[in-house]
Amino acid sequence: MKERLLCLTVLGLIFLTAGITPTAASAAEPNPTVTGPITGGCSPSCPSPPGPADGIHTPEAFLAVSNQPEFIAADYTEEEYFFSGTATAFERDPTAPAWTSTGTWTARPSTRIAPAAYESRMLVRRPTDPRKFNGIVVVEWLNVTADIDLAPDYGYYQAELLRDGFIWVGVSAQSAGINTIPFFPYQLKSWDPVRYGPLDVDPSDNYCYDIYSQAAQAILHPVGINPLGSRAYRIREILADGESQSAGRMTTYFDAIQPLAKIFNGFLIHSTFGTGAPLFAGAGGSVPSPSFLRTDQQPALVFETETDTAFYFPARQPNSRTYRLWEGAGTAHVDLQDLNSYSADPDNQEPSYPANVCALPDNTAHEDYLMDAALVHLSEWTRGIPPPTAPPIDVVSGVIQRDAFGIALGGIRLPEINVPTEVDQGVGNTGTPFCILFGSTTPLPVSLSSLYPNHFDYVAEFADATIDLGLHGFLLFPDAVAEIEGAAQSDVP
Repeated sequence: MKERLLCLTVLGLIFLTAGITPTAASAAEPNPTVTGPITGGCSPSCPSPPGPADGIHTPEAFLAVSNQPEFIAADYTEEEYFFSGTATAFERDPTAPAWTSTGTWTARPSTRIAPAAYESRMLVRRPTDPRKFNGIVVVEWLNVTADIDLAPDYGYYQAELLRDGFIWVGVSAQSAGINTIPFFPYQLKSWDPVRYGPLDVDPSDNYCYDIYSQAAQAILHPVGINPLGSRAYRIREILADGESQSAGRMTTYFDAIQPLAKIFNGFLIHSTFGTGAPLFAGAGGSVPSPSFLRTDQQPALVFETETDTAFYFPARQPNSRTYRLWEGAGTAHVDLQDLNSYSADPDNQEPSYPANVCALPDNTAHEDYLMDAALVHLSEWTRGIPPPTAPPIDVVSGVIQRDAFGIALGGIRLPEINVPTEVDQGVGNTGTPFCILFGSTTPLPVSLSSLYPNHFDYVAEFADATIDLGLHGFLLFPDAVAEIEGAAQSDVP
């Protein structure tokens, strides 16, 4: 990588270096048939009903890299591929020990649910020049909570991903983002029936884990068409990633499927509520709650926002050689930065998911900076350098403890949390249903001049907090610079 974790000192930066461990082949996982890059269809301007003018979400569909400023600036190419094959459902192995909350689960191919044919798709965002690829592929399980494909974690860590040469792949592993839902025309097949018409994923989601595995297998060991474009992109590690509903899938995948598939080198599990998703729909598919992560395989970094902490609290487990828990004080399950990443494409006409109307302004704490650091730390961890340990958010009897301003105590503390000009919280918003996930940013109950006598004092205090967070490994250098520049350019107090 060009940039490592920030260590700001009076002498400058200390950069970490590490050896490289090649990715092992996975003989157990079948390789799907890949087609693409996909062309044609009616994208980017489709005849499906457009969303409201004030909509903030769009389907995570192909964006057409030729006119996307973020990709042009980073010299990235975006392509879309379809992949198809026969997928397997899984069940508990009755010959193995009973499943408990420890997460040491033994699964096997289902004896009751027959394998099924499928066709799904993946988005690939890669450096146009293979020489700029840093060797790390991040495979995000696209989130379908809103019944459309969304990439929340790409929205959080895209700055680091693009500036340091990662390859990002978004996988449509579940039905809700693909298949048409009556009276709700935002799924891929509704939005663009020509382009996405061939896709076929079982509505039960019984096969989602194997679909996800097969997508990764196609990336690692392509047979025929290579989703990365060529073998010039030499992969060092492949990381699994999922946020919120997808984090529940990640938990079950980590505990039950990864021991069979043996594909991923590390896992980023973001904003899980502490219980794995079902193995399959219906009776017998549920998993124990809470769901701890097993500690006998690849590393997993769990990032919990303040919104999630009270829910995840029962699933906390001690840090170990393969488990780290980071909890960000003042961060939200979905914040303004991430919401903006879903905003209507300024260059293409896409339908917009209806906007949420919330009682309070959405959270503005820089969770994205913490996610940048989490992504880099996880990639380092797969090569033997563990992430720093972090203090948890203070929770007593399921209640987050707060200071006199209402800011959460404990946890990883961004400079805007330790040197506040506003109150960032991960909870407390109301309005349309998703508002409870957006947190809030509200005025401090005291004047800024009572906290900071002058602008210089504020910037100095803010810079100290930024440097301290960087020295502890939770901020990358470019993000620290951006934090300090923002403080310096503000009119505080």
